[in-house]
Amino acid sequence: MTVSPKSKPVKAPRPSPSLALWLAVMLMSLGLAPGCGGPMPPEDPFHLGQAKDALGRGNHWFQRGCPAEATRYFELGLEQARLADDVPLIIKSLNAKGASQISQNQLNQAALSLQQALELSMAQDQNPEIDSVLGNLGLLALKANRPQDAIELWNRAIEEAQKKSLNPLLYHCNLARLAMTSGDQAQFEAQTELALAETQNPNASESALADAFNLAALKVLAEGNEVQAEVYLAQALALDRKNENQIGMAQDLETLAGIQIKTDRPLLAAASLDRAFYLWTALNDKKAQARVLTALESLSKSTGHPKTVQAYRDLRNKPSLFDPINRLCP
Repeated sequence: MTVSPKSKPVKAPRPSPSLALWLAVMLMSLGLAPGCGGPMPPEDPFHLGQAKDALGRGNHWFQRGCPAEATRYFELGLEQARLADDVPLIIKSLNAKGASQISQNQLNQAALSLQQALELSMAQDQNPEIDSVLGNLGLLALKANRPQDAIELWNRAIEEAQKKSLNPLLYHCNLARLAMTSGDQAQFEAQTELALAETQNPNASESALADAFNLAALKVLAEGNEVQAEVYLAQALALDRKNENQIGMAQDLETLAGIQIKTDRPLLAAASLDRAFYLWTALNDKKAQARVLTALESLSKSTGHPKTVQAYRDLRNKPSLFDPINRLCP
């Protein structure tokens, strides 16, 4: 039958509420959910489900820059994982708790959490989470001013990741960044090349990919290749924006501003530095904030962009004027 544009299509009769309910019950009894094409996944037992939920919530708050709230949920996840006697989740909870404690400068507490995670992992056949635990122990060592220990731990993390066919990109990035800050240019270049090679392999986190592209930009920039550096930075910034990684975005923008200054684009450079300055301020990184302010002052004096730096100076003197991360934490 052909329906003319002006005629109304015939509506199918709507099933009665009782019929709709009967169909839903029948589908559920067959292991199917209405609107789905396959069986429903089995539900987790209570404590196991609670542990997974708590870890997810902890990760949410950690990514938002609220480590105290993240630690609370990681501790809850640990309790529930112990009640479920799920060893991989116990290790994951201890590891996450340790990482959160590191970010709060609670180094002794972090050492205890990570040591428990390491010993428990080493007691299991498959050593669950061991590369991640070693990676966090490396961060702890760096925070404790023991860079050589950090290097050793990250190299061990790479070995463990490779044994499990996991991507060790994150640890190569850590080693490259440490070499850069230590002034070891040869090691920086070598680790950055290894990191770039790992970007072609699967299972790398997007935050690690962004870090690798940022490091690659710094490497080729030192070689005088501003065009390729900007390409790498565009990739890094896109990934960091997607994941709202404030540290990554601030690093990308600060490096990008350096390229824009070098290639005589002061207006763009001022805009990049402006965004980086506010990100570092929100992150309460006073050293980075001061570094960007110096760059803004120099750019303003030499090019007139920005016209004034007084607002940045006011913010340096009173960071609470822009404190969205801490203000929004519970």
